[in-house]
Amino acid sequence: MRRRAFLTNATVLSGAVLLLPRLRSLPGLAPSAQPFAGFKLGAISDGFSADFEEALQIMKGYGLGWVEIRAVWGKYNTEASADEIRRIRQLLDQYSFKCSVVDSALYKCTLPGTDPIHKQADPYPYSGQIELLKRASERAHAWGTDKVRGFTFWRVAQPPALYARIAEDLAKAADAARAEGIRLVIEDEESCNGGTGHETAAILKLAPAPNLGFNWDVGNGYTHGEVSYPDGYQALDKSRIWHLHLKGMTCGAGLKNCRETFAGEGEIDLAGQFRALQRDHYQESMSLECEFEAPGLTHQQTSRRSLEGLLRVLNQVAS
Repeated sequence: MRRRAFLTNATVLSGAVLLLPRLRSLPGLAPSAQPFAGFKLGAISDGFSADFEEALQIMKGYGLGWVEIRAVWGKYNTEASADEIRRIRQLLDQYSFKCSVVDSALYKCTLPGTDPIHKQADPYPYSGQIELLKRASERAHAWGTDKVRGFTFWRVAQPPALYARIAEDLAKAADAARAEGIRLVIEDEESCNGGTGHETAAILKLAPAPNLGFNWDVGNGYTHGEVSYPDGYQALDKSRIWHLHLKGMTCGAGLKNCRETFAGEGEIDLAGQFRALQRDHYQESMSLECEFEAPGLTHQQTSRRSLEGLLRVLNQVAS
């Protein structure tokens, strides 16, 4: 490593480590005997930096030990080169991180013969979805996880009319994933047909494959008028929740014009959600997902503030 790069990385890492005592001095962030309320807490790395190493350094400064891998060095992880795949493995080991989930754009495309509400290009065509899943599975093996994220196709005007067809495709993907020793975690994504807890639960009920479960996003359902906790969560088969996305959502009156905000602020009862997970003996992973732009803040600053809000909630739950 060049001297300048080494000094830059050392500065970032030392700054991150020094952040911990400052964090704990903030209101609501006193040290807890049960870090993160006993949960396997991480974050999506590119929320902090497109540079994977810098992201791990920042996350390590908050005491995190899990990472969800989506975009790395400006590209989706499924497009990473063999050298980049090896480099990610090295960095995971170097900074003592475990990979929770490998994100993929599986089924974030148009289901043939349907007319999505929002016209948008498919990042990967329908014909290439199983090949995409295989690439994601290869990365999952390389990085030490058995979980790959997927979706339920671009949203149409009447999603329930497609549930059976979506379930068939999910079953095919589950078969391909099972051959690779992979579990698929399907996200309730507002732009897709499974946009709420109730919708995604109805789809997965039709696809009972043992390696097919939920990536429960506690905020996305608000854009379709669903209160994520307790309403959306109650609709889920708890034994099939294998990963969570955590965020904040703020809405106008009547749950209108909902948009993302800092975790710990807005509509979502995160403390109630965490206590319900404890009651239901949740043992799987979870990630902060921060994607919005906060006025006057860089995206990294926004992610830091959102993580700090999340940590305050977890500290309250652990107290």
